[in-house]
Amino acid sequence: MKVLFVTLPGLGHFFPVVPLAWALRAAGHEVLFVTGYRALDACGQAGLPAVDACPGAEFTPPHGPGDLRLLRDPFSGPQAGAVAGMFGRINDLMADRTVMTARWWKPDLIVHTPFCLAGALAAALGSVEAVVHGFGLVSAALTARFNELIYEAARSAFERHGLAHPPGPPAAVIDTCPRSMREPGRPPGWASRYVPYNGGGRVPDWLLEPSGRPLVCVTLGTAVPHVLGVGGAGAVMEAVRGLEVEVVLALGDADPSALGVLPPNVRLTGWVPLSALLPACSVIVHHGGAGTTMNAVAAGVPQLVLPHMADQHLNAQAVVRRGIGLSHLPEETGAAEVRDSLDRLLSDQAFVRAAREVREENEGEAPPAALVRLLAELAGKEAG
Repeated sequence: MKVLFVTLPGLGHFFPVVPLAWALRAAGHEVLFVTGYRALDACGQAGLPAVDACPGAEFTPPHGPGDLRLLRDPFSGPQAGAVAGMFGRINDLMADRTVMTARWWKPDLIVHTPFCLAGALAAALGSVEAVVHGFGLVSAALTARFNELIYEAARSAFERHGLAHPPGPPAAVIDTCPRSMREPGRPPGWASRYVPYNGGGRVPDWLLEPSGRPLVCVTLGTAVPHVLGVGGAGAVMEAVRGLEVEVVLALGDADPSALGVLPPNVRLTGWVPLSALLPACSVIVHHGGAGTTMNAVAAGVPQLVLPHMADQHLNAQAVVRRGIGLSHLPEETGAAEVRDSLDRLLSDQAFVRAAREVREENEGEAPPAALVRLLAELAGKEAG
């Protein structure tokens, strides 16, 4: 079986599908990716072949405090049309080479991420089934409604390929959201364990030698530092000053200078795989990105979520609703509020118990390898 994966260019869209691609290859099937920008290089690092969907394209998302406030409800709020327009432009950029690759490679099945209508277009033109691979807590019902707006923004891409109507619904949706964190009435999908993938990397020596004090991870993910800078971590740095904890500030390749002189109990580090770091942590403070939220879920670590934009607010609400963490708007939160929340998360065992319950829910779901047979049956191929 040949499976074509089509993902939007962001790492947060690419990382969640890597374990399924590995599972397919381990079972003897062929995979090929179509993506771009930072996700293209990440494909190579994950040992996966890829085609550049949009050579030379630059992606400059909106930024600034005004844009930040407007993006609190990007899927149904007053800015939904503008956000859908951004996704529409990305899909328009990706459409031609995605269709060209599908015609050349002739896949038996196409797996694409939410909001990636270029993958749905290629599947419709090739008369093959499409499967949507979710990347966290946001439901397929919400993304389906938002896709209607994206289609209108990318209509010209469909029309130039002879498709004068939106693609039909996918044949299946892979849902990695833990069952107790799903909203009532969520459409059924193929439940799957969320298996963290954050890219490879050396596990640092200091992680192998714990200090005996609680370890707190602070991260802003892969997108926020490049869109909004690292200022959102300023109150956190002030809050942990003098606190009896060790703090790992994981900013990747972002410039930390805006944070000034860091407290002595803060260790600044570059890229550290969260899947290796989080099991050693007592709390994680983060921006609410889907990948970071789900990595913390998989590790069973209580969370303090400071959502900035996009689906981060929805993820923060889900964390609070399930009792596995707390949340504040970063632009309205000072060091005192952050310190109080950290004290609560470190001292109240209810957060720990709830986080462990959700971790066990995730571990109880079928792993990506169990989806291989379902995908093969959907494509009319032998599983193996």
